[in-house]
Amino acid sequence: MVSPDYDDKFIQATINRASNGDRIIVKSGQYSENLNVTKNIVLIGLDTGNGKPVVDAGGFGSAVVISADEVLFEGFEVTNSGRLWKDAGIKVTSKNNVIRNNNVTKNEYGIVLDGSANNNVVKNSVCQNDVGISLYSSEKCTIVENSACNNTFGGILLSKASNNTIRNNNASLNQWAGIILGESSNNSITNNIARYNDNEGIWLLRSAANTIRGNKVRYNYIFGIRLFYSNRNAVTSNTVRNNLDGVSLENSNGNILAGNNLSINDYGIYVDNSFNNRIYMNNLIENLNNAHSWNSTNFWNSTEVVSYSYNGVAYK
Repeated sequence: MVSPDYDDKFIQATINRASNGDRIIVKSGQYSENLNVTKNIVLIGLDTGNGKPVVDAGGFGSAVVISADEVLFEGFEVTNSGRLWKDAGIKVTSKNNVIRNNNVTKNEYGIVLDGSANNNVVKNSVCQNDVGISLYSSEKCTIVENSACNNTFGGILLSKASNNTIRNNNASLNQWAGIILGESSNNSITNNIARYNDNEGIWLLRSAANTIRGNKVRYNYIFGIRLFYSNRNAVTSNTVRNNLDGVSLENSNGNILAGNNLSINDYGIYVDNSFNNRIYMNNLIENLNNAHSWNSTNFWNSTEVVSYSYNGVAYK
């Protein structure tokens, strides 16, 4: 047991004394230290009446680094990391860990999975960071039921990451984009909320073979869902409304865009310099322009006659 009122006042000193498989319970209080978790232990933050225990990095490095496998880290407030690249509230470089029910705020990166695998990030509030949740070169991780909002760049960022599941998260009110995939493949992005982001709700950049399904993408200032130099992705059954562009394909080929509800956007579907995409069975409702295509040849089908423009000429 760790508490500011006990002789055991420091979390790291208690970790150093622990053995693999031990459980450490930390009571409410302010802990100004950088934690390095090198053993497969359980760390539980316990609210004893004064809120979650706070791990404060003091503006230097990462507040918590988990380099051991099979760690449970739950119930903390983690804040004030350094401002260098990949300084984070919680940084995970190992596998089979669970990061659950933490508040992670005012860090460069909130939670970073860096070269890791099979981690579960569940029900955390990751807000007011530069980037909320980041996966770098990580695979087979599950990011579920987190709030990644009000970050100064993005809510959830995948970079060179593959075979991950991003499900039932709220990635809203970020100053660039809600969910970003960069050079990432074979990920599943399903049933998330992405609203009121300053540029994109969901942005795929040079990413292939991802599934974007069942997301609610609304009130983003420019793009609802944007594919940029991204190929062979499936964008299906999403609700995309009140954006400038509902779905935008730019220099993107061989994608499937099907069964989406696209309404009250300036452009329901905007296609530029993109080829061999299959665009069918989408509901295009009350958009100022249902579809726009420029310098593109694709396979289109709809349930009823809709208006669209192709290379600057209006058709039905």
